[in-house]
Amino acid sequence: MQNKATENAALANGAIDIRKLTDAQFLTLGLPNLVYVRKASEFGEDVFALYAANGQLMGTTEDCDMMRAAIDEHALVAGMLH
Repeated sequence: MQNKATENAALANGAIDIRKLTDAQFLTLGLPNLVYVRKASEFGEDVFALYAANGQLMGTTEDCDMMRAAIDEHALVAGMLH
């Protein structure tokens, strides 16, 4: 457990007290890096679709290895949905 002085110093340095997050702040936690991949159909072809955690389509590719490379290149954290 942190003491008050340590807690105040952390907050002064721009840290966020996660115990006091609003619902809106909690929903955006991790959004920039959290994505998911699922199979989709584009122009009649099966593709892998990359979505942001909020459901926004980020991109598609027919090649699973290319999708994995893009996720790694951009330091994203992905989950696979079937």
